[in-house]
Amino acid sequence: MNEPTQTDTVASILETNKEQARYYDATDGGSISAQNGLMTNLWRRLRLRALSSVDAGLKETLVQDIHCAWMGDLTGLKVLEVGCGPGSTLTQHLLQAREYHAIDLAAAQVKQLRRRIGKRANAKLFVGDFLADDFAETGYDLIFAQSFLHHFRYIDPALEKLARITKPGGMIVTFDPLQTWGPARAMRLAFRPFQTDAAWEFPFGRASLDAIARQFIVKDRFGLYARSKWALALGMLSPRLGQRFGRRWLADDFATGRVRRRLQSCLVLSACLINRGAANPPADLGF
Repeated sequence: MNEPTQTDTVASILETNKEQARYYDATDGGSISAQNGLMTNLWRRLRLRALSSVDAGLKETLVQDIHCAWMGDLTGLKVLEVGCGPGSTLTQHLLQAREYHAIDLAAAQVKQLRRRIGKRANAKLFVGDFLADDFAETGYDLIFAQSFLHHFRYIDPALEKLARITKPGGMIVTFDPLQTWGPARAMRLAFRPFQTDAAWEFPFGRASLDAIARQFIVKDRFGLYARSKWALALGMLSPRLGQRFGRRWLADDFATGRVRRRLQSCLVLSACLINRGAANPPADLGF
């Protein structure tokens, strides 16, 4: 059997993304919704129960501190928030750029973002498919891709377009679920046959990490939920029990550097990627 061509692969992704757009026009990725099947809503309830074990404010602060340090001063830069949804915890920071662009498949999500940020002279919002030819913007200094890249079964076309539209030496900051830890991979595989959004949910495994490392220089990276993932597991049984340990273990993950030393046992990955072609490229840490 012949391998699919690049054109066939992109065409397949674009068709899947039409279905994804309809889904996100009706709901969001983390909600319990009538758009979901019984098992997907059950999983969402368990996930929300688990996440109640960790202090959301502390988590956002720890993650944002690293992301903002990576991004530095945005004055004078052209930035893109890809897969923007209704906006992220970094949207207000990104709006400090000279030009802020945002794109999402779902019109309802972009409409929420517009309400959130209001009218701004430096902001341009797009409804459409990032991979489609009609999204032709280029020359970005920085792209923020939160919960974006894991929506591609075939990740290479998305990585290639990110590289094309980013300046040489430009930065891409990613944040996506990770399933390199065996128990997480086994749990997701068991749930997958019942998953409503399975057609566009592909948490990173080793192959995805290798593809990213081939395309970009990995300047820095960290994981989320190293030791603290055990608090999430406790929280599924009893949120109160999870909360006894969640905040302490989450803070300890970052304070001790465990989020970098035990990267592939974490449940989420964030990476600071540098587009090749920089005059003075940084050291490539890989994964």
